[in-house]
Amino acid sequence: MKKILIFICLILFCFGCSYSNKNDIGNQNKTRKYQLATDYNNLGAKYVGKDMIEEAIVQFKRAISLNPDFAEAHNNLGVSYCNINEYDEAIKEFKLAIKLNPDYSKAHDNLGFTYRKKGLFEDAITEHQRALKINPQDMEAKKNLEIAINEASIDAKEKEFQIENKGISPGYIIGYNQYTRGLLEDALSSFKNIIKEYPTDLMAYYYLSCAYRMKGMTPDAINVYKDLLTKDTSNTIARLDLADAYMENGLYNEAILEYENVVQITPNNIHALCKLGEAYAEKGFPGKAAHIYNKAIASNPDFSKAYKELGSVYMQAGLYDNAISAWNKFLELNPGSSKIHFNLGQAYACKNMLTEAAAAFKKALDIDPENIQAHYNLAYTYDKSGLLDNAFLEYKTAAKLISAAKNKKNSESTDTQNEAEELIVTFGEK
Repeated sequence: MKKILIFICLILFCFGCSYSNKNDIGNQNKTRKYQLATDYNNLGAKYVGKDMIEEAIVQFKRAISLNPDFAEAHNNLGVSYCNINEYDEAIKEFKLAIKLNPDYSKAHDNLGFTYRKKGLFEDAITEHQRALKINPQDMEAKKNLEIAINEASIDAKEKEFQIENKGISPGYIIGYNQYTRGLLEDALSSFKNIIKEYPTDLMAYYYLSCAYRMKGMTPDAINVYKDLLTKDTSNTIARLDLADAYMENGLYNEAILEYENVVQITPNNIHALCKLGEAYAEKGFPGKAAHIYNKAIASNPDFSKAYKELGSVYMQAGLYDNAISAWNKFLELNPGSSKIHFNLGQAYACKNMLTEAAAAFKKALDIDPENIQAHYNLAYTYDKSGLLDNAFLEYKTAAKLISAAKNKKNSESTDTQNEAEELIVTFGEK
């Protein structure tokens, strides 16, 4: 009897060990999936930083397939969709991020931005206000709220004027609904038919041009905007959109003319001022560009993008002290920008301020340790400072990163044919 009891205890002990091991393995797999999802999300963010949006979307989707509750990845995927004007898909992702984390202020702000891009100004205002309720210090959300309120006011006035004085055709609402739902081919057809039958429906002209831009048919959009502005010279939004369309096609002289017209009407229009500065810079007029960026800063001292672009213009003109001042101001507002720390390091290096240059390159590397150019520049700075051992270590790190990047590229090229199968096998679990 005693032997039987011992045998039973041994069996139970073995089962207990087996059960415990299964739990451990399950937890390990879950942790590994979460870590892998984070890695894919971070890789996607780097692709976004390099304007490789399609590649970024692939990585964010991989992260979500591993961890469907990853709110940050949903938000990042939404931002990527915004960058390629797929606003409906972006809205879905931002809403999922908010559902997973209702206090995710940046997702609320991004959702508001996307609503504004679709002309849904009241929804945009609501989301920006929610973002600020969660994070009152979010300067970007504050600015987005101001823009949404301003554009809502202009839109309301235009619609009121249209209804009272020029009338809206019976089919306009159908075309507008098609446009907002992303049914662009249907919207194009509807607005063309409206204009043919009701040539005084200016809103149809406007949304026809917007639909052309969303389809990537910029020259067609430009022609319709110009036609609209001959009929309604006071339409500031259409004029601003026309200027943006010119910029997209590299027609900088035409863009400058339209942005200047907008600034004459609305002197504190931040978007118009910054884009005007960009156009002058593209045309090779750094002095004019700097003047415009300073006007934007005077209008809104917390608008960080103006400092960023102003620093670039000063750097191109060889005004290193001015560039340093502008970029330091940008970093007060956005301390986590690896790119601007790197740019600041280059400006210091041009002034032979090697200690300050090294400090800036180090900060860039603290944020992005795989920044090969920052490693090389830091190595060169150490070299000029006589710190040869430190320089050697940085050169060696840069060489390793280049080698790793080449190996990764070769590996990805080899695996391309099997990528679809691997996606199903690796990320199929929900």
